[in-house]
Amino acid sequence: MSTDHQRYSTQNQAAAIAVYAAQHDLVIVRTYADEGRSGLRIDRREGLIELIDDVRSGRADFDHILVYDVSRWGRFQDIDESAYHEFTCRQAGVKVCYCAEEFDNDGSVIASIVKNLKRVMAAEYSRELSVKVHAGACRVASLGFKQGGPAGYGLERELINESGCSKGILLKGQRKHLQTDRVVIRPGAENEQRIVARIFREFVVHRRSQGSIVRWLNNEKVPNHRAKAWSYAMIRQVLSNEAYIGNSVYNRSSCRLKQARKQNPPELWIRATGLFEPVVDKSIFVKAQKLLEEKQGRWSNEWLLKKLRETLSVNGKLSASILAATENMPSAALYAYRFGTLREAFRRVGYVDCERSYDYADARKQSEAELLRQVENLITHIRACGVTAVFDPQTAVITVAGKLAISMRMARHYVGQCHAPCWLLHRRTIEPAELILALRLDKETNREVIDYFLLPLHEMAKNVISLTATSRSRFAVYRCPTTDNVLQAIMEKVAALLT
Repeated sequence: MSTDHQRYSTQNQAAAIAVYAAQHDLVIVRTYADEGRSGLRIDRREGLIELIDDVRSGRADFDHILVYDVSRWGRFQDIDESAYHEFTCRQAGVKVCYCAEEFDNDGSVIASIVKNLKRVMAAEYSRELSVKVHAGACRVASLGFKQGGPAGYGLERELINESGCSKGILLKGQRKHLQTDRVVIRPGAENEQRIVARIFREFVVHRRSQGSIVRWLNNEKVPNHRAKAWSYAMIRQVLSNEAYIGNSVYNRSSCRLKQARKQNPPELWIRATGLFEPVVDKSIFVKAQKLLEEKQGRWSNEWLLKKLRETLSVNGKLSASILAATENMPSAALYAYRFGTLREAFRRVGYVDCERSYDYADARKQSEAELLRQVENLITHIRACGVTAVFDPQTAVITVAGKLAISMRMARHYVGQCHAPCWLLHRRTIEPAELILALRLDKETNREVIDYFLLPLHEMAKNVISLTATSRSRFAVYRCPTTDNVLQAIMEKVAALLT
């Protein structure tokens, strides 16, 4: 641990703040902390968010906020954001004190100048560190070492020491702990390599569409590294991944200082070649890239709408399932991306289905955001009980105490033509958890969570089950009205596993 890390550990900050409080006859009544969180943005800084909310709402039972120094308030790249949050507190009659700074935050001209200078220095420190870290990552990547992230289907991560000797294969979620260790990509299980080779063969030799390959893999129930159904995006990622010809490519995209991710031009890519024996013949891979470029080039908005009109004339109606079942048809996700929503794409070709609701497609981002909010809230409560909880966003699985895996799923309200209204819960083809926590949404908007169902996996023999409002349902015994009930049920199961 470096000196800087020691200086800024939460324990040392708390000690310095306690000394400051004693020297100024202040009593610490509450502590807000953001352990392990970046100070670049307020997003996901639960401690600071809660503090500001308490101050704004008038719930604050204090008139001073003690912060270690200016940089701990935040390394916001826009220093006005830092000033805004402090102004919010000051306007509510709460003074912000920087305990380790040499100036008194009394609003004087000198204090204001020094404070803003410190804010600029804090932001600049993050910018300079970002440049240095990125340069170091590019250098290491140029040597053929992987810089974080999953390996991909048919590949695996191998941990090696500074002498290049293997220390074993890293499983999902595992990371290296020594700075001198490195991670390299290697071909994975042989059965997965055969699937990869066949995907390329079907796409290049047999000219099979990506959608058709998706349907083939899902119909055959071929498992993948994400433990969910195959998708168009996953197939495209396989077809465009140079790792299958033994190469490593880094810096194709970048996300500096928590800003929006951007795609980098090819001349900025860091490529290391010939790292291991190719899984796919290079000539086949090159042909696949040409086919991908041709398809991307011809799929203009006009061409997409033409395909949609042809499908409408054949089927008489349009839906996401019809698009998925049509050979050589672009995915519903692509139409939603190009035209904003799937409903808008259908409207462009003159199709409006008054009996069908597209709220789910339109509200997908809100639904995903609500799921993440629920996950963060649940994890916070679990950790408050002294139990570890880790969330994997790729599989949407929470692992509690390293033993209990819970898959987070949304149960959306659906009104069918042939059955009573219900909430549909979909399970994955290959479910990675032994429990499923279904978040049942309100029937009016399908956006607000009304209650929860903690279901054992064996209760979901089918890929889709229906939850009803009646207490006579066989699933009613698993209903949890509130998050407190969910927490209690989870902790009981953890206690049973640990005894």
